[in-house]
Amino acid sequence: MLTAITHRRLWIARIAAVSSFIAYVCSHIYVLSLHGPHPPQPYSFDDVFVIGFFIVSALLNILWLRQLFFTWDVMDDTLPLSFGWDETFKCSNISVEQTTLRPPIVDYERDTRIFSACLSCAQIRCLPYNIAGNIFLVAWGWAWIRGEYLISQILLSCNLAAQLYAVFVLLHVDQDEAITPVNSMTHHVMKTGTGLGVLLMLKNWGVFDTMASPSTFEMLNFGVICVLMTVGSGPDPTLGLCLLYDLISLLCGNTSNKLWHHTFLWSILAVTTSLLIDLMLSKRENFSWLKGFDSSFILVPKCTGQITLEKDVDLFTNLADPTSIF
Repeated sequence: MLTAITHRRLWIARIAAVSSFIAYVCSHIYVLSLHGPHPPQPYSFDDVFVIGFFIVSALLNILWLRQLFFTWDVMDDTLPLSFGWDETFKCSNISVEQTTLRPPIVDYERDTRIFSACLSCAQIRCLPYNIAGNIFLVAWGWAWIRGEYLISQILLSCNLAAQLYAVFVLLHVDQDEAITPVNSMTHHVMKTGTGLGVLLMLKNWGVFDTMASPSTFEMLNFGVICVLMTVGSGPDPTLGLCLLYDLISLLCGNTSNKLWHHTFLWSILAVTTSLLIDLMLSKRENFSWLKGFDSSFILVPKCTGQITLEKDVDLFTNLADPTSIF
């Protein structure tokens, strides 16, 4: 697991993330301003659903990217990254190498362990895939404008693959699976990005899908994939709610084929049932996958960007005492 980042790498990440995001937003606004091809039947949906989803996703990305910009008050060229949640100290863990531990001193101005900068390990892990997704979406806009719909579908598949890897692999690493005030925005950004990617793929696929009626396998496959993505990303309902939005937009669109209409309807019921089951199980376990939030889901005002002296004292004492490991 990535434990720290240098000042130079952070600046490279800032430039790449902001540049790719601006390029993606500009290209997407231009694509949405065009009428585009008239999608044939059997299904299509209004661009209003895409515009609404795009605006929400873009706003979340702006808030997320703002977390990369903070005052570098670490008296070193390397910033430890926050991960997981420590119930003892009610704060996010900070990566510290044992070899750098030393007896604590009281001089807060010179103690290099005391700092206010805070950056999530999950955000740094997912950032390259977010940048890659933005690049794929910019390329998709270029292919869409030129009428290269097969190429645009391939580019959207690459974007979705990057987003899915981040959601199902990078956000579920050991000791950093819980959603905390430090990494919650990363979960929201990557999962809404996945939901938007699915919606764009359905929009693109509707252009050259000439099948008058779907086969039984196609209908089952569509519903099963939606349910698996909802369950696999749980108990956090973010991705499931995004897929529910996608399905509702299809159901409310121009769907002349009754089989597709029933497929969307039953998929909505299946995804909704999965979300309700996850909600019931989470409530039974007192939402154990959420850490650092109070009962009203408001951020607990705890310091998450410091290595507290009390924690260092205990850790240093345990390392110095050989009997503490037994």
